[in-house]
Amino acid sequence: MNALKYLFFILSAVAFTAFGLSFGNEDLGPYRWLLLLGAIALLSFTPNSRIIRAAFGTAVLATLVFFVTQLLSELSIANKSIDLTEDKRYTLTEGTRQILGKELQDPVTINYYVTRDVDGTPASFKRHIPRVDSFLREIKNLAKDDLITLNFIDPEPNTDEEDAALLDQVQQIDVTQDDKMIFGASISSLDKKTVIPIFDPEQETQLEFQVISAITEVTNRNTPVIGIMSAHNLDVGGQSRQGWLFNQILKRTYDPINLSMEPITQLEEIYQERKWGDTPDYLDPEKIKLLLLIHPAGITPAAEFAIDQYLLRGGTVIACLDPMSMVAQQSARPMAPGMPPQGGVPTSSTLPTLLKKHNIAFNTEQVIIDRSYAQQNPGVLLLNKEAMPIDDDISLASIQNLALLASGGFSSLEKNRPMGPGLQSSRLVESSYQYTFVNSQILSSPQGAQQLRFALGSRDQSDRRQSYITRLSGTFETAFPDGLTDPAEEQQNDKEKEENKDQESTQLTTGISSANLYLIADSDFLYDGLSYQFRQFGQSGFMQTVSGNGPFMLNLIDQAVGSKHLIGARARTPHYRSFTVLKEKEAELEKVAGDRIKALQEEANQANQELQKIRSQLTENNSAQSNAEYQAQIAEFRKAEIDARKEIREEQKSYQAQIDTIKAGIFWKSVLIVPLVVILLGLLVFIWRKILTNAR
Repeated sequence: MNALKYLFFILSAVAFTAFGLSFGNEDLGPYRWLLLLGAIALLSFTPNSRIIRAAFGTAVLATLVFFVTQLLSELSIANKSIDLTEDKRYTLTEGTRQILGKELQDPVTINYYVTRDVDGTPASFKRHIPRVDSFLREIKNLAKDDLITLNFIDPEPNTDEEDAALLDQVQQIDVTQDDKMIFGASISSLDKKTVIPIFDPEQETQLEFQVISAITEVTNRNTPVIGIMSAHNLDVGGQSRQGWLFNQILKRTYDPINLSMEPITQLEEIYQERKWGDTPDYLDPEKIKLLLLIHPAGITPAAEFAIDQYLLRGGTVIACLDPMSMVAQQSARPMAPGMPPQGGVPTSSTLPTLLKKHNIAFNTEQVIIDRSYAQQNPGVLLLNKEAMPIDDDISLASIQNLALLASGGFSSLEKNRPMGPGLQSSRLVESSYQYTFVNSQILSSPQGAQQLRFALGSRDQSDRRQSYITRLSGTFETAFPDGLTDPAEEQQNDKEKEENKDQESTQLTTGISSANLYLIADSDFLYDGLSYQFRQFGQSGFMQTVSGNGPFMLNLIDQAVGSKHLIGARARTPHYRSFTVLKEKEAELEKVAGDRIKALQEEANQANQELQKIRSQLTENNSAQSNAEYQAQIAEFRKAEIDARKEIREEQKSYQAQIDTIKAGIFWKSVLIVPLVVILLGLLVFIWRKILTNAR
């Protein structure tokens, strides 16, 4: 037995020696902590005293914990956490794993700047810093071939690290009057660099997309070209004064080109600039990967014909139409005080020939009021998952909400035929059944909100929903079977027709490849405030995602031309929960109240008309004063009008009281149910124990 103890002692001495040598020998480095653990374990067998062996056992346990901690810190499992959120927002999407594990080809350097020891750091930043630390370590470990280099830099004041952060254009945050902190990153690859100026805690759901899109941006060597047709100038105005925020984000990953509203006339300059060769007389999907139409107001037949031919060649078109564009309305200028605005961009847009060809109705004079999704402003719709009937559509997979402003709706032009006959038609986003159409001008009137409040009172009941977003897929047929002609062309002589023969040969009547047409019943949804907002910060600022609008549109574009793997990360937008049950109750009460108010309003109007008749009769008779009979009639009709308007106010008060009662009931149920359940369970346990005690 003593010989065995000596052997353990010698082996432990060897292990301790190897542990010491591991600090200078790279071959022993990976086994360093294992050697220490083995040495202590062997040494624990040599003493005779139980107390000493117990002490050694404690040391072994402590060393084991330290060893496991060190081992885990080197592995990606150390950055794992349990994600109990409904939409798994703290779990990396499969798309991110694909980008890091398969698509990434070039080395990427991430300089992560965070000032960690600053007095007065806001609690939100303190909570967010460990989250960013863990996330960056996780993506570094997932990158294939160690292509991501992650540098943790603490830019303390008045140091070279602080100068490097400022040189990389990472923003300083004023924590106190005297203290500042830095919390951002620069991402670079070869000759390209982009910056995340600040990791905003309020944009925690966008952390994955911020970083992964930055990596994609700096490693992307082939930028797809996207053609934009719009009556708006997307490069001017907006909250940042540098154009629409959506357009700025689009330019980070793609090469958007302005085709104006006459796309064919722009092609020669575009082809020469990009050295694409000879300029055709049509839009080529091989060169221009996607057409994005944002409020194509005043579109000409020639422009619509170009879009038609693009679809026949297998292109993807995303058309954002609008019955009333608020952005366009703001572009109008008042001609004189008190006069309505004149000029500017037309407020409505459509594709008349294409929609008619594909049996699609789109009303350009009325907007939808959808009571189930309406906000305080009835013209604003916040659509949740209930409005998205297709569960497996990748563009909507993680989109929690979409916000529309003064939207229209798509439906079948001929009721007995579907939209897009002969094509695959999908309603991606639909209205509820609690909707109605109202005149678009009401929205801009001072009393618009009050008038729209009870708009459902006159709703025509229907079991047909309107479609806010529709997709048509398949091989299209032309909407211009006779080509782009006008009556003057019929007078051409044979010589002129022969000269135009080559040009006519490029015109298609049936599709040569499968295409996609997305129709969206609103164009303002991409404007600042509805999709993204700009937050001023220091001398510059940064963008925030406020809804799923921008991510959804970028998802559609990615499906057509970009990395489909970005979709899951991008779609993680703020999650707004709509009180659907409450809104349905409100809609029912509003319908009843609206019917009653409408009837009372008619009574008041009738009384007012009778009063006007009496006054007209007095004027015709040149009577300065009315006789007793007229006075009695005037008093009667005036009283009837006053009583009707009083009942209208009482009806509105009654409606509001019922709504307040429903809200109060929901509140108290939410507050009291859990405590009551706990008390009830406690009483049951007490009674059960009392019964057991008495039985003994």
